[in-house]
Amino acid sequence: MRAKIITLIGMSGVGKTHTSLMLAKAGWFHYSCDYEIGTDYLRDEVEKTLGEPNTMTPADISQLSRYVGKLGVGKLSFEEFKRRQAQYYNAECASVSGLKAIIKDANANGFDYVVNDTTGSFCELDDEAIYDHVGENSLVVYIKANAQEEDAILERAQSYPKPMFFPPSKLEAWVEDHRMQLGVSTPSEFDADNFARWIFPKLFKTRLPKYQALADKYGVTIESDALRDVVSAEALQSVIASAAKQSI
Repeated sequence: MRAKIITLIGMSGVGKTHTSLMLAKAGWFHYSCDYEIGTDYLRDEVEKTLGEPNTMTPADISQLSRYVGKLGVGKLSFEEFKRRQAQYYNAECASVSGLKAIIKDANANGFDYVVNDTTGSFCELDDEAIYDHVGENSLVVYIKANAQEEDAILERAQSYPKPMFFPPSKLEAWVEDHRMQLGVSTPSEFDADNFARWIFPKLFKTRLPKYQALADKYGVTIESDALRDVVSAEALQSVIASAAKQSI
């Protein structure tokens, strides 16, 4: 099995972009959803909301994180937080719904191989048609973190809480739960970093089965340990082929 078009999914920090950059050096076309969301689909929105030029680069999308923002004292009100969440969600849907056209353009520019480098929140899209589109036009490859990496991701989120996208179906209930625990009147009274620390483990737990379900339906699962010594496109293809045989 030699996959020409792959979509990498998994938690932020598990190795999607690292693997994508390795493939890009080997001559693959690298489509970064994070970068496209920030510079294409949300360019004007970021500039208007933050009141500054959009300066994102493939190596630095921190401006997108600042746009998504945090909920709490000195940060965003709940209404503004939800507005930005909705804008981000729509942009993410748009960034992957045109994968067939992206592949066509890449092929027209001489690229036979394409890697679709998704965001950590790819599993949160409430649109089966988008997943079908991605599955029909690429092989979905779930990079599954091992136990030590899961612990590291959770620890990093506690030490360096960052802006995140949350599933709309869960956000309201999580926010209300935290508000009641604190005994405050509104989410605007939250300590933004403490809320991010509190909610991340809940988000993490709900995402893992979503990634697995997508891989089971549209592709394969690769244990992150199997990528540790992968330094070439050929080696990755071998890992994918092995995973595909095991899933049959």
